[in-house]
Amino acid sequence: MLVEKTKYAKSGGTNLAYQVIGNSGDYLVFIPGWVTNIEECWNIPQLAAWLRYLASFSRLILFDKRGTGLSDHVNELDLPGIEQRAEDLQIIILAVGIKKANFIGLSEGGPLAIYLAAKYPEMVNKLILIGSFPKWIKNEDYPWGLSKEQHNKIKEHIFENWGEPIGLHLMAPSIKDDQIAQEQWAKFLRRSASPNAARVFYSMNMEIDVRDCLTKVAAPTLVMHRKDDALITSSHSKFMHEKIPGSQLVITEGMDHLPWFAIKRNEVTAIQTFLSDGKVVNNPKLDFLNIEDIFILYAIKNHIQNNFQEAISIKGISKNFGINDYKIKAGFKLLFNTPVIGYLTDVRLEKAKQFLLNPRETIASVAEQVGYSHSNNFSVAFKRKFKLTPLEYRAKTKLLGPNLSE
Repeated sequence: MLVEKTKYAKSGGTNLAYQVIGNSGDYLVFIPGWVTNIEECWNIPQLAAWLRYLASFSRLILFDKRGTGLSDHVNELDLPGIEQRAEDLQIIILAVGIKKANFIGLSEGGPLAIYLAAKYPEMVNKLILIGSFPKWIKNEDYPWGLSKEQHNKIKEHIFENWGEPIGLHLMAPSIKDDQIAQEQWAKFLRRSASPNAARVFYSMNMEIDVRDCLTKVAAPTLVMHRKDDALITSSHSKFMHEKIPGSQLVITEGMDHLPWFAIKRNEVTAIQTFLSDGKVVNNPKLDFLNIEDIFILYAIKNHIQNNFQEAISIKGISKNFGINDYKIKAGFKLLFNTPVIGYLTDVRLEKAKQFLLNPRETIASVAEQVGYSHSNNFSVAFKRKFKLTPLEYRAKTKLLGPNLSE
């Protein structure tokens, strides 16, 4: 998949860099942590692979916050607060041509995502928080995180050693001793922010506190954290899960803070099932599937949705997608709670309901449009699902209007 070129949206007098990757599925905005560069990120193989995974089932929007990466730099006396960053995101979304999207907030990007969901609910469809926090400094009423004094020491260490692979031992302990990874991380940081900018934005992040927003989040929310995260304790996510109404919590094994290192199968499954169906599938019976199998099963589901009128068979799917019959049959049923052919039938019959609203369409023509070669077989299947024949359904919708809900 080719990386889209960088574009710019203008927020006041500030130019904001963004990219859109992927051409199917819902829009998904990735709100990153601390500092970024949306072109340099593609030079870190693990990060590039993780972003391509997200873009395989979404239209992924990446951006550099003002003052970082390829976006315009800012005056240290005019730092963007969370309100300004929320406004910038609105500008970017409008530039893309949409009004609403799913959001992933990573680390310091999580509080901005929470603020958006609470203040601008019309913007947020679904929300995922990964390795995040609502408040970064601990005090008497919030015992998690580091003290202000500890943060200040870290901030000065970062400033004095900028240009080195700062923080990699916390961001990704699993590869901290890998020389190539160290060079890639140091280069990414240098191209994401200057030393002064890095220190200033760290100071700004120390003031974050969106606890008051948590109970106001109405969007379906998934909170994810690694149990032994070396940078940000998972207690933050447990607290957010308790406060965000109806949220789902997934705690996985591992110490790496950045989710593209030491990826777990249950992490990618949780992200994809939540964004697709609004609920996390974490079934031990799925262990016979590897990560690529799960990607393929979602691709099969998408293929059925877009090609329901064609002749679709397990054998044909197996050949086209390179996955064996057993994984298709058993994996699809466990992942989506329905057999493949049952799902195909449901998609066809739901589409048929829409076509039946057009009085100019005959039953035979509707049957053909949804993949049935014999209208009698279509009518039998329709009645089995909806307890009405196609003619009876059409007559009922004509009496009650096109907004009939079954």
